[in-house]
Amino acid sequence: MYIGVLNDPASGIQGSCKYYRRGTTTLLMPDLYGPEPASVSAGEQPNRNQEDRTWQYCSIQPEQSIGWSWSLLMDVGVDICFSLEKSCYIGAVYLALADRGSVQVVEILCGPADNLKLCGRHDARTGQTCSGSVSVAVGVTADRIVVRLRPLLTDVVLTRLDLIGAITDGELLIYPTPAQTCYSGGILPIDSLAVIVRQDESGDTAYAAKYLQESLIEHFDLHLPIISPTDAQKSDPAAIALRIDCSGQGEQYAVEVTETAVMLSGSNRISLLYAIETFAQLAHSDSGKIPLGKVIDQPYKPVRGFHFGLPPRESIVFYQRLLRHVLLPLRYNTLFIEFAGGMRFDRHPEISAAWLRANQEAKAGRLPAFPHGEMVAGGGLLEKEEVRELVDYARTLGFEVIPEVQSLSHVQYITFAHPEIAEIEEKQPLAEQSDTRAADQPPSTFYAHSYCPSNERSYEIIFDLIDEIVEVVQPTRYVHMGHDEIYQMSLCPLCIDKDPADLYVRHVTRLYDYLGKKGLGMMIWSDMLHATGRYKTHPAINRLPGDIVMLDFIWYFHLDQDLEDRLLAHGYSTIMGNLYSSHYPRYENRAAKPGMIGGEVSSWCRFDEYTLAKKGKLFDLMYSAEMLWSDRYLADARIVYTEIIQQRIPAIRDALRGFAKMKKQDMTYRPIILPPAQQPGLPGDMRQWLKNEKALDQVGFADGSAFHPADAFNLSGARRLTTRPLDVSVHEHFDRLVFLHATADNAVRIAWEPLTEVGVYTVKYSDGTAIEIPVEYAGNIWHWSKRYATPMLHPYYRHQGYQATYMADPVIQAKTENGSDLLMLGYEWINPHPERELATISCRSYDSVGADILLLGISGLITR
Repeated sequence: MYIGVLNDPASGIQGSCKYYRRGTTTLLMPDLYGPEPASVSAGEQPNRNQEDRTWQYCSIQPEQSIGWSWSLLMDVGVDICFSLEKSCYIGAVYLALADRGSVQVVEILCGPADNLKLCGRHDARTGQTCSGSVSVAVGVTADRIVVRLRPLLTDVVLTRLDLIGAITDGELLIYPTPAQTCYSGGILPIDSLAVIVRQDESGDTAYAAKYLQESLIEHFDLHLPIISPTDAQKSDPAAIALRIDCSGQGEQYAVEVTETAVMLSGSNRISLLYAIETFAQLAHSDSGKIPLGKVIDQPYKPVRGFHFGLPPRESIVFYQRLLRHVLLPLRYNTLFIEFAGGMRFDRHPEISAAWLRANQEAKAGRLPAFPHGEMVAGGGLLEKEEVRELVDYARTLGFEVIPEVQSLSHVQYITFAHPEIAEIEEKQPLAEQSDTRAADQPPSTFYAHSYCPSNERSYEIIFDLIDEIVEVVQPTRYVHMGHDEIYQMSLCPLCIDKDPADLYVRHVTRLYDYLGKKGLGMMIWSDMLHATGRYKTHPAINRLPGDIVMLDFIWYFHLDQDLEDRLLAHGYSTIMGNLYSSHYPRYENRAAKPGMIGGEVSSWCRFDEYTLAKKGKLFDLMYSAEMLWSDRYLADARIVYTEIIQQRIPAIRDALRGFAKMKKQDMTYRPIILPPAQQPGLPGDMRQWLKNEKALDQVGFADGSAFHPADAFNLSGARRLTTRPLDVSVHEHFDRLVFLHATADNAVRIAWEPLTEVGVYTVKYSDGTAIEIPVEYAGNIWHWSKRYATPMLHPYYRHQGYQATYMADPVIQAKTENGSDLLMLGYEWINPHPERELATISCRSYDSVGADILLLGISGLITR
């Protein structure tokens, strides 16, 4: 599979490009050219009068430009028509206009010349023109694309014109995308395989064989015995062979499929499991028919991590499912687990008692919210044996577990129990409120944020906590020691006359030496070493041990700077901390720098499915996986990756909820008839789209296997809900319901706050009981003119840049007649009582919110 610039020789696709006067078949060749491409030999000139131009000239090369003078275009414009030899997925069109050229409108159209449809549009602001770089989201499959430029008496000079998309050629899709694939043709039916063979006696292959055996039962209901190589030679069955390949580099793995066997190999345990997951993707792609060929793959970055707090006790099963069904298949390899006060400390029971009391009082509203309280163990306490089991499960899968022990700062879990070591002034001022659009809110001064680095008691306590956590986790290489956002320094009587950088160096070095005696390295957050004006400790950067690994996270406060350069210049290995794929700029160039060893996605919220989904973290994990795994990641191809991800979310969601064995082909969708809508109140563009798209053949659930909306919904009953309830008669049994809906207007989305409830669906059973289903903006519903998974780019949303990307699927993602996006999400609600007959469904919006629900239809699902 190829993902990238389609009109580039590297794509391997043939095609042509012609230029026409807008809306006609009259050729309009460029009359403005920049320097010729370097590939043209001396004395050789491209034929500028030919109708067809090769891809070499359709893809504008560096230092090259083409264009049209204003007198040639006037206010008519030009159509740049790309004809591809086969249909491809077109995610977006990117173009760059030279300083001397501009346009008023950029339109993207697709289809045959006599039936062009608008599939994307970019307009200049009123009274202005477009210049510089322009990106137009498309998201269609087509073999003919027209880029229509409309100027107004201005030159049009292009320095870039790229069709960003994907070419599958029938190739089965693996995600994250592998380094090498080679298919030879033909298939191997999975049910022709008879046994699983371990080709060596290592514990890694023993575990992998059992893992594969369980996966085959789970996904394909295929029960294969595990046998030895000797027994395999005797019976010569069609086999899946597993082996550890010690010659492989890093976490390299391979999948080789022949007419009679499958070979899965990896350089270690986790990479062998990657091979199994890739094999499962290949088999799933075509209902158990595995393509013959070979996949050879290896990671781009060695550290691919997820940062989160200890899960609450009730989320431990979800934690295991997340590792098994999300993090492992997405090729993550590192867990950064924050402990705070969430594990019971035997040496300091007073810390555990204070942690519980503070969180309980905060939840009751008698104290301010306890910092990181909900994030770590849900504000509760895990016993050491429970934490050991969490770590053992992760390590069994091959993950490296790095505990984070917050020290010096974010230590309210310590100072609440030991106020005598808190770094505070005699009279503590109130925290200043920050504009959270550009900065994080300073911590409440009700709790002491830092302890005193000059007080020996501080070291006694933190060393005890390190001992207990290391004893439980048994980390193999590193402990993450925090040290971020140290707001309170040089305040107490012991520190007030000391330089903050000196205090910082002293504390970091003492903890570094303490870990060193245990044979462990140290990681810290790096913000205190940046000369950004926020802190006074940045001179310490050349006074710390050079092998401390830095996690750089304040990039989102300075989006115009490559802050990591300061760390790399001093020789530190650097991890992109809080790597949020929605906001991280210039990723390809920054990640490629020597010393950039990886990245980690952070959650900073309670560890459960609903909260991680609400924050956009589950989609972020899926998207960031491609960035960290593949060295061919292309930021411009965001819409392509989004299309791939959205196809996988329904199955992932089922797996995380314990329905991993459920198959979509075993489900039947039946439309629930809505009463006729007297005054639907739908937006005009949506009404027109519904009128034109009679069959709706090209839209459906993201996994492509469920249904067409025309078959599954009664779209004629589409309407705008108000405070007056809509009561829908059902009187049937359903396992699930799917609500096809959107909001008519934007609702409020406040970062870190609960989602805005815009309405409610009430399911009433025939026995008189009822269940209310909240309809939450940015959770299971979104505005109708959005594009699915488009990041909320303002830095205010840096920690939760994806909205409505997990709880509901883009059943309809289309374009209106004017080229704007149209989105209808299908929210799938699982009936907790499928044995009860559903009597009615009552649906209504909340008038006070100002964002009415647009309900297109309801479908019931029956599982056979």
